[in-house]
Amino acid sequence: MKLKFKYSFTVLVLFICQTSFAQLAEDSWSFGFGFSYPRFYSVDVRPAENNYGGYISLQRNFSEEAALRILGSYRHISAKVPEAPRYLLQTTPAALAPFTQEVYTNVIGGSLDLLYYFDPCSPVSPYMLFGAGVIHYDAVWDGIINPFAEAKTTAALNLGFGVEWRIGTNWNMKTELGLHSTDGQVDGVLNNNRQGIFGSNADQFLSVDIGFQYFFSKGEPSKYCDLYSGITVTQPGRSYPTLEEIEDAARRNAPKETEIDYDRIERIIQNYPAADKNWILTGVNFQFNKSSLLPEAYPILDHAVSVLKENPDLKVEIGGHTDNIGAEKFNQKLSLARAETVRDYLVSKGINKNRLTVIGFGESNPISDNSTETGRAKNRRVEFKVR
Repeated sequence: MKLKFKYSFTVLVLFICQTSFAQLAEDSWSFGFGFSYPRFYSVDVRPAENNYGGYISLQRNFSEEAALRILGSYRHISAKVPEAPRYLLQTTPAALAPFTQEVYTNVIGGSLDLLYYFDPCSPVSPYMLFGAGVIHYDAVWDGIINPFAEAKTTAALNLGFGVEWRIGTNWNMKTELGLHSTDGQVDGVLNNNRQGIFGSNADQFLSVDIGFQYFFSKGEPSKYCDLYSGITVTQPGRSYPTLEEIEDAARRNAPKETEIDYDRIERIIQNYPAADKNWILTGVNFQFNKSSLLPEAYPILDHAVSVLKENPDLKVEIGGHTDNIGAEKFNQKLSLARAETVRDYLVSKGINKNRLTVIGFGESNPISDNSTETGRAKNRRVEFKVR
């Protein structure tokens, strides 16, 4: 039975890790719920196994990486009392056998936690959290004289690490390990010899939470995790389309509101500088936030292939550029991907890869105004320079 459960769980994890889901949102709201297994940690009693609990949460993701969470929880934490508790209870000792008498504490709490996601683009996304809250606990020592086993409301600090497992468009599964530190005798024992973070005994407990998260509201789709798509070198022996076929496909498939300026392409080719001078190739543009070439780029690149073949000693630096939309780090990677796309296209046309180098400039060298769509389109480009 155990073997069958382990096999089923492994299959479920592999399925989650290998499945693609809907695009990440720039911001979102979600509701969470699940089970909790608490356990005493760094206290004056011995932790026992009869522990259980649950939680509910409301979470606001302000960005792809940061979130704020309100969490309410109930936890039942049990323990066994050590022998000779005189110095712990500071009262007349009770007749106890060592570690046989079981006691427990009920803890009801609410906290405000800040979460940071290390890899929000992954379907298995780890995060860490830090927060603070208020708990009300009631330490129950049935049959034992203990004036410190009482109900009390106090503050708590939370520190934790977790993983969100994306299992659907609007659903995540969550696993989380938390450490909760308080300023009171949650275990029912007052020990002033160990000073804690609030100047009292350092009572702490752990919690392992397993549950689900439902996203009931999402903002604009995020471009943070967009994958690069571009041209790669094709396999030897594969036939390539002719220039006429490319132009015909571009005319037939271009959106109605988009017109390819073939006159402009012709002017670029006619005004192409001599290969023995430093020259910059313009007119090779890309789709927004992608490394996919626009149709008008192909005839320009085919002409560049002709120039490179006529000048076999010529070496070229291919520089990728982006507009200023998006994070600077992302744009740097995107510009390099665009340069690599063009390099792979040239290699597929017979140009030796050793003659080509690539570099990504990101958004650092605009040639037009980034405040307009036309200007941003011009800035999404690749430049050729003779080395």
